Amino acid sequence: MSTYTTGELAKLGGVSVRTIQYYDQKGVLNPTTISDGGRRLYTDKELKTLRLILLLKSMGLSLATIRDLLSEENANEILTMLLAEQERHLKQTQQVTENQLRTVKQVQNSLSDLALVSQKDLGGIENMMASQPKMRRLHGTLLFWGLIIDVIEVLAIGIWIMTGNWVPTAIGLPIVIVIAGWLVRLYYREVRYICPNCHTIFQPKKKPTFSFQGIRLRRES
Repeated sequence: MSTYTTGELAKLGGVSVRTIQYYDQKGVLNPTTISDGGRRLYTDKELKTLRLILLLKSMGLSLATIRDLLSEENANEILTMLLAEQERHLKQTQQVTENQLRTVKQVQNSLSDLALVSQKDLGGIENMMASQPKMRRLHGTLLFWGLIIDVIEVLAIGIWIMTGNWVPTAIGLPIVIVIAGWLVRLYYREVRYICPNCHTIFQPKKKPTFSFQGIRLRRES
């Protein structure tokens, strides 16, 4: 069985002699024997204990807690749980670091492209990306009410042709006009355009024309 002096143990553990002496004073790491000349001698068991102490300290445990832990009868079970938790934490940290490294690599690879894009361009792209969900909702609304308009028109005109009763048409067409007018206002309130040259964002101002066969909107030239 190998034995180590205080200096040798400190060197193997990567700490100072003063640290070994301090741990000895605190009752955390005691020597196996003391030679006739008063030299404190340690074995491989104490070397393993030293490495465990350093690991537990890196996890934030105080020396007093470590001393109490090592003196417990079920110390191995407690240490197993602590080390399993530390392993889980380190794996999470490793995953975060790997994700960050991938992001850094992607940015590095795209720097040449980004250099060609102005800050104004980036702002416009960001605004466009943020507005995509809103535009999808707007398109869904326009499509839904466009179908309603079509149904009202077809029913009203069909009844008129088949029965000669024009009352449903007289009632249906004003409803269609009201719905279409509301959709046009909604469209012009929500839609924004980006100039491809100056990247200025503006709202359309020209009034649209539309047919009552759905809500096929057309911009005036």
